[in-house]
Amino acid sequence: MKNDIVKESNSRFEAVEQLKSCLENDIPKLQEAIKLESTDREEAHANVNKKFTEELQMLQGNLTNEKKSREETEESMIEMLREMVNKMKTDIESERKERESTEETLLSLLEETCTKLTTVAHPI
Repeated sequence: MKNDIVKESNSRFEAVEQLKSCLENDIPKLQEAIKLESTDREEAHANVNKKFTEELQMLQGNLTNEKKSREETEESMIEMLREMVNKMKTDIESERKERESTEETLLSLLEETCTKLTTVAHPI
């Protein structure tokens, strides 16, 4: 029985020593692995944030450029429409003046013709 107790005692002592060895060797290794993993995760998070920020800035720049381009195009189209309206007004005014002139000429000719006809029809 003494022999069994000694064996059991030695066995437990070896188990305690083995646990102690694990605690002294493996736990610091695990702690270091956790630190490295945490550092890697933080770096990855920082990289993702940086990429996200860059992409967002690029999109904002594209939106600003697109807005500016649309505004310039809109202004150009409005200016073209103004020019067309002014040209049409000028053309209409010119046409109106030409018609008035033609009408006055025709009325003048008609009056002359009437006068001549009256003179021919009623000689003095």
